[in-house]
Amino acid sequence: MKDKGITLISLVITIIVMLILSATVTVNVKQGTEIGDVSELKTDITNLKKKVENFYKEYGEIPAEIEYTNISKLSNVLNTTEKESDSIFYVIDLQAMKGISLNYGRDYENIKNNPTHPVSDYEDLYIINNKTHNIFYVAGVRSSDTIYYTTYTEAEEVPNI
Repeated sequence: MKDKGITLISLVITIIVMLILSATVTVNVKQGTEIGDVSELKTDITNLKKKVENFYKEYGEIPAEIEYTNISKLSNVLNTTEKESDSIFYVIDLQAMKGISLNYGRDYENIKNNPTHPVSDYEDLYIINNKTHNIFYVAGVRSSDTIYYTTYTEAEEVPNI
């Protein structure tokens, strides 16, 4: 009489194959999410650059008044001009950027609604340099071993807009 059923060896092999497939799917989903986050950051910064450029052309100044001093995390992406002592970073006034939709930068509302709280405690916001007009996302977005604070990963000299 033949036994019908599954052997222990085939069961173990099936479980191992399922674990390998599950791990592969998990890694791919994580990488896809990270790539999407970086893509959203780059889209935000590109949109902000366009809006800031238009604002600057119209009013002759950047749309920012609140100074931001907690820039230590950004040191590896700041260029020479941005590291100078008279270089100042400001929180971008998102209210002046009419018609813009962003994926990040939610702390701007907290700053506006609670002006007595120290601005440098917030990180989910966009800041701009007064000299280069480069835009940075203070909290950064992680992808693999790199944290993106702007559209590039290392300091580069970018001309003024």
